[in-house]
Amino acid sequence: VLLVVSLGYSCIKPNGGQCIKIHLVYFASAICLVAFLPTNIAKYVFTELTVSLVGAMYPVYRATRAVCTPDEDDDKEWLQYWMLGGVLFMITTWVDDVIKQNSVDTIWLGSLLFIFYWLYFPLTCGALVVYEKVTAPYLGPKLKPLQRQMNNFIIYLQQMLSNAFHLYLVWIIFMFLPAGLKRIVAIAIGTVYPTICSITAVATEEIEDDTYWLTYWSVYGCLF
Repeated sequence: VLLVVSLGYSCIKPNGGQCIKIHLVYFASAICLVAFLPTNIAKYVFTELTVSLVGAMYPVYRATRAVCTPDEDDDKEWLQYWMLGGVLFMITTWVDDVIKQNSVDTIWLGSLLFIFYWLYFPLTCGALVVYEKVTAPYLGPKLKPLQRQMNNFIIYLQQMLSNAFHLYLVWIIFMFLPAGLKRIVAIAIGTVYPTICSITAVATEEIEDDTYWLTYWSVYGCLF
């Protein structure tokens, strides 16, 4: 699976995802494979490992290469991917707890696999399409004021928690929180705020912000 993904990304020239027919063919093929691939094959193809390889490890490799090169375009390309990929990973933390049946789990993992690949497959460029149609015109302008407010709040927290005793006190409080609330806090810190910052970063011309948050998402992806 990883070999096919790597060859597809490296050998096919990107087209910007502007052809609607290609998107339709891609999703029609994906639905047919997920629905009709024999179970004895699907259980080895649509697994948590393959989803992690396609959705996290290969993008981490590409994002790390992008950070280490002077080219600015690849930074924005993979930052666009991680804005959506990070949200998908966040959603899976809840869905995995709900799904119990193996057959449903296989369908869910197969769907995730094709969605992740759609985001950066050169003929679909899903992340770029979402950026141009949704993020840049709608989300970017509206989230910039929210990011500034969150930055001010974080600076205030850093100043308040600079004392080691205060940090210890916060840790004790966090440990006694209900499990559901712990998850919400962790996701808010690890996914929601970085997603907002990434959206505003990719909507501006400052490459330093892109590189900073792309580095963050590369490390984030390694956790999965």
